[in-house]
Amino acid sequence: MLHLHRCERADALTGPLADLLGEPPNDPFTSDVVAVPTRGVERWLAQRLSHRLGKGTDGEGGVCANIDFPSPAALVGDVLATVLGTGPDDDPWQVDRLAWQLLEVVDDCAGEPWCSALGRHLGVADDDSSHRRTRRLTVARHLASLFTSYGAQRPQLVRAWARGDDRDGAGGPVPPDLAWQPELWRRVRDAIGAPSPAERLDDALRLLHDDPAAVALPARLNVFGPTRMPEEHLQVLAALALHRDVHLWLLHPSPALWQRTPTSAGTARRADHPSPAHHPLLASMARDTSELQARLAALGVEATDTHHPGSGGRR
Repeated sequence: MLHLHRCERADALTGPLADLLGEPPNDPFTSDVVAVPTRGVERWLAQRLSHRLGKGTDGEGGVCANIDFPSPAALVGDVLATVLGTGPDDDPWQVDRLAWQLLEVVDDCAGEPWCSALGRHLGVADDDSSHRRTRRLTVARHLASLFTSYGAQRPQLVRAWARGDDRDGAGGPVPPDLAWQPELWRRVRDAIGAPSPAERLDDALRLLHDDPAAVALPARLNVFGPTRMPEEHLQVLAALALHRDVHLWLLHPSPALWQRTPTSAGTARRADHPSPAHHPLLASMARDTSELQARLAALGVEATDTHHPGSGGRR
């Protein structure tokens, strides 16, 4: 099941998290997993937890041990690699390898009419633009990161491109000045000769649903402090929550706003939807987490929702 924990302050979330981690798993040698967004958060959280976990009766300090702190991206990446049987060394869509494949395709296509915008940027048709041609590798790396981000943030967009449907991910056609991107993506897809991660995502989710033991993860997982999460990450966590307890520890500035935010699958907010927050500062502070709240609801996964009071978190 998916468990949502929210509070206005990060330090007030560490106590409930420590209480949860203080309950030993069935196998005492199993490491707990707490995914964190940065290494700085990992160090801070480990220090906070050490004040609660294993502390003595006389108040002496405890220890934070047997806890893994991967990033959410590393956690999801390991899950997908395990269930699909791929890894960074043999996945042709790994971003660094993809850059070199893109470089080869761009060199072949930059002079074609459909790719004229990219060709002009690289100075393909200009004899005096040798300095522009030195951009090739930089451009290829940027495009590799861009296409990788498309697949993680909007896998349905990439799957539409694979079918030849040049959509922009929001229901409309790709703008004319960007129309070369879907065609370039398909040329790279043909050159690689293997499905992209977005195309493989449904298979991975199906495997997680049918065989929860396909990944060697504990019965409870924690993700602490996420604000923005790619669609790929949300779908994988939702699939893991079918057979495990997945706890999301969220920072949200207002319990009242949380209750006002539309959360049904049919009302998940898009970027152009007006915020339910009336105060502009609150709307700005809560923009990312309100969107995350609506996107989680749109997944249709059974979830619990617990608000932890912000007072008393500092000790």
